[in-house]
Amino acid sequence: MTTWTFKGPVAALALFTLTGCEAGQRTKLVEGVLPGTAKQAARPLSRAQMAGDVILVAPSGYCIDRTSLKARFAVMARCDGLGVTLAGSGAVPRGLITVSLTARKPGPLPSAAQTAQATQLVVVDAVEESQDKVTFRAQGRIPVSGLSAMQWRGVAAIGGQTAGIAVYGAEQSEILTSVGRTIMHQMIARSIEATPKPAQTPTKRK
Repeated sequence: MTTWTFKGPVAALALFTLTGCEAGQRTKLVEGVLPGTAKQAARPLSRAQMAGDVILVAPSGYCIDRTSLKARFAVMARCDGLGVTLAGSGAVPRGLITVSLTARKPGPLPSAAQTAQATQLVVVDAVEESQDKVTFRAQGRIPVSGLSAMQWRGVAAIGGQTAGIAVYGAEQSEILTSVGRTIMHQMIARSIEATPKPAQTPTKRK
C-alpha cells in the first residue's frame, strides 16, 4: 500500500483549508508560499491526468491542489479553501481527500479488512464492497495535525490503476458522516467515466 506525508506548502494549505481562515489571510498565505509567476501555475484543478492515463476528477465543490500533484498522488480540498471561488463550493464540508495510484493487479480489489491491516487502521465499520470499489470508515493515522483519527477509506479500480483514497476532516466535521462516502463515490464515478478503458489484449487462437 502507498503511504504519504504532507510537506511544505501542502501542509500549510491543508491547515488553512480546514480552519476556514478569512479571505485576506488566505491571500497572504498563498502569496507567501507561491511567489511571482508561480501563483498562476499553482492554481487548483478540477481534473488531472495521472499515471496510467487515469483522469482524476474532483467531486463537486472540491479542487485538486496542484502543488501536491505527482504522477501517482494528489490532494483535494474545498475549492474556496484553495483560492478558487466556484458556485456551490461553500456548501460542501471542509476536508481533505488524498488519492494514490498503483498499477492494478489481476484479481479482485483488496477487501476492507485487507486494506485496514495493510494501512494500520482500526475500528472498521460501514463497509461497502462491489466489483469496482470498496469503501469503509475506520480510525488511523492522520497526515497533518488538526484532523480526526476517524476517516473514510476507499479502494477503486480506475482504468488500469488501483486508487487508494482517504477522506479526512476535523472532529465533528460533516465529511466524517455518510456525506463523506457520498463525496468519495462521486469522485470515483466521475474518474472512472473520464478515464479511457484499458486496451484489451486479443485472445490468441490455439
